[in-house]
Amino acid sequence: MERQEKLIELVGKRISWDTYSYNKKPELEKPTKWTDDKETLESEKEYKAALAYIKDLISPAFMKIYPDKIQINNTIAKTFFVYAYPNFLEWNWLSPIINWDVKFDMSLFIYPIDSWFIQKYLKKRLTQLYSERSINAEKWLLNDPAIEAQIQDVEELRHKLTRWEEKYFHLWLYITVYWDTEEQINRIWKDIETILSGRNVLQKQSYLRSEQAFVSTGPFCKDELWVYRNISTGWLSTTFPFSSSTLTHDDGILYWVNTHNNSLIIFDRFKTENANMTVFAKSGWGKSFAVKLEILRSLMFGTDVIVIDPENEYRTLIDKVWWSYLDVSLNSTQRINPFDLPLGLKDHEERPGDLLRSAIIDLLGLMNLMLGKLTPEEASVMEKAIITTYSLKWITLEDDSIIWKEIPVMKDLQDVLETMDWASSMVKRIEKYTYWIFSGIFSQKTNVDLWDWLQVFSVRDLDDLMRPIAMYVILNHIWNKVRSSNKKRMLVVDEAWNIMQYEDSAKFLFWLVKRARKYNLWITTITQDVEDFVWSPYGKPIMTNSSIQLLLKQSSASIDVLQNIYKLTEQEKYILLNASVWQWLFFAGTEHVWIQVVASYYEEQVITTNPNR
Repeated sequence: MERQEKLIELVGKRISWDTYSYNKKPELEKPTKWTDDKETLESEKEYKAALAYIKDLISPAFMKIYPDKIQINNTIAKTFFVYAYPNFLEWNWLSPIINWDVKFDMSLFIYPIDSWFIQKYLKKRLTQLYSERSINAEKWLLNDPAIEAQIQDVEELRHKLTRWEEKYFHLWLYITVYWDTEEQINRIWKDIETILSGRNVLQKQSYLRSEQAFVSTGPFCKDELWVYRNISTGWLSTTFPFSSSTLTHDDGILYWVNTHNNSLIIFDRFKTENANMTVFAKSGWGKSFAVKLEILRSLMFGTDVIVIDPENEYRTLIDKVWWSYLDVSLNSTQRINPFDLPLGLKDHEERPGDLLRSAIIDLLGLMNLMLGKLTPEEASVMEKAIITTYSLKWITLEDDSIIWKEIPVMKDLQDVLETMDWASSMVKRIEKYTYWIFSGIFSQKTNVDLWDWLQVFSVRDLDDLMRPIAMYVILNHIWNKVRSSNKKRMLVVDEAWNIMQYEDSAKFLFWLVKRARKYNLWITTITQDVEDFVWSPYGKPIMTNSSIQLLLKQSSASIDVLQNIYKLTEQEKYILLNASVWQWLFFAGTEHVWIQVVASYYEEQVITTNPNR
């Protein structure tokens, strides 16, 4: 009832107001109308003033219009238009220009034509061609192959138009080039002419219509040149520049977006010379984000992933998928025994003695890290001690089987060294790994297994002195597992500069990068200290043995080093110095592409490393 009473009251007021408006005198309306008009005029004035301010803000200081060019401030713009096309166009023929590393605007105007109009024109043209052929026949002249080819093309097009297999369009193509000097623009024009003329596509510069040409390539959707060519659907489809050269494969995972043409980069790393990748960037510019996005999408295609995580950045990722997590630290209960023998190669029979030789070589490298650089005399004694340690467990170079035999640990090696001459110094150095502060971490038997599809080794809680040793042991343990079965795997070594500081660990990583391809393993090395990585004797070979590079924003101190190694152009150097967080330079073999990362909302929530999110 209350709602009905309010409704009646409002309707009554409305009726009273309408009656008053109808009966009131005209002179009472004038002041009200004048007031409304005044407010409207003032609002329009404010709007126009604000609009003028925006135009002044974005407009150039001056613009000069010449017969063949336009000067905008200190920039010169020239426009070229295409006026002739060949009878045949290859697919993606515009790609060299779309991916060209110069400043330009391109406009493609496409207008459909009614089929009946084209049919009428083709019928007229076919009549002319038949008539010309008949005249030649009456004069006893040989048939002209050009006429026969035109008749065949017109007939084929008429049939396709009748069956609605083809349509006809008007095509306009304009290109406006910008540069600071006219000499440079003329040089670019010659390059454009060379590229297009090689495909029998002819172009000219717009004279006496430079303003109309500039407007035609601007963001106005206006064509004021009106220079077009008739083209069918088949040939029109070849002009769409939606491919990314060889970076777009038929299969693979979705990586990023090509900023040159906004095409998707669907890429399969296994189709390159080798699948190794190096990632360089300043801290906080998205290295881990990019790699984790690749990891997440690779897991969906059945690829196993192994990560060496120095900062525990991958914990949010492994919490969302099926994972195996190993915390390598003094307080952890999970252990890896460096004395484990490597597994035999798949489909290849190896004697235990051969596997023992490989284990001895790896242990000698490990001892150089744990005890400091061994002298030749110490290395000889250490080799004998390792062989003796295995033999005490009934594992020798002549064994045919090691089934049910016990694997030694670090304490067993120390016991052997204590009985040998010239080994007292090494005994003192090895004691801290068996008795003192670092005891337990590498002196116990292995109690972990690597069979889950995502394995993460966290070394964040290790001391800086122990970190390269742990990475060496982990890499060796991973390699022993990888070589035993042929399966697609990805190994991510984050903050790889830690490994490159020591010769033995750097040598092992380099050796791993060179041999990984044979075992279907692709290695991604990530680092922010480019110079520490490059100046290592094994750093540069690792970079040159990686077919894929991902370069993010660089500091001015390291950009010259990367430019020298990867032969970057000045434009690429400028891009890397001024790139935003989500824009990177992606190298795949000889292809250099400027890319932008695009992650879905849920992907971003899983892989982000921003502490404020």
